[in-house]
Amino acid sequence: MTTTTYINRMNPKAIFFDVASTLLYKPELYPAINRVLLNNGIEVTYERLLASHRFISEVILFPDRTSSSFYRDFNSHLIRSFGVAPTDELLDAIFSACTYLPWAPFPDTEHLSSINLPMGILSNWDATLREKLTLISNAKFEWILGSTEQEVRKPNPDFFNKILVATGLEAEEIIYIGDSMKLDIEPALRLGMNAILLDRDALYPEATVRRIKSLSEVRSLL
Repeated sequence: MTTTTYINRMNPKAIFFDVASTLLYKPELYPAINRVLLNNGIEVTYERLLASHRFISEVILFPDRTSSSFYRDFNSHLIRSFGVAPTDELLDAIFSACTYLPWAPFPDTEHLSSINLPMGILSNWDATLREKLTLISNAKFEWILGSTEQEVRKPNPDFFNKILVATGLEAEEIIYIGDSMKLDIEPALRLGMNAILLDRDALYPEATVRRIKSLSEVRSLL
């Protein structure tokens, strides 16, 4: 079954996006972690590494401003998921390899320019959100709602309600696209929005929610 066979066409008036792992990512993150693992005799496939990292991200909530202690805890869980006991040496090596890696837009963000709807952002992010969004040069976002600026974070429904306040629209007139079931899809659905799960890596083949594999599919849904 393809994605478009079970998604009904919608008549929205605005579309909002998550940012991290939806519009922007760190291209060197998984290669950097994989190199450290290999240097320590741990062979993990790219697919296993990606899936473990993403699913742990669903359980552990990222703060707006991360720290070395946060990443040590997160990477401890990641290492354990491979059946490996995390050591200080291994955790230090992963942190060193991944610190300050640059953000970049996903290649399929080029399709944002073809969306004929006002676009907005609702994202857990620190005060650098607007600056980071300039990396997406072909898109104009009429509303940018960041958690630090708004003093509320996903998955709190009060954060999603700020979309309705900012736009003056009803929930059913909004499409919200994100990569996280916990942070994006569930709270948006509870509020009555048209939530769409962006699943580029086919991590959710059994999904019962609306799902797309690329931003190139968005225009066909409108």
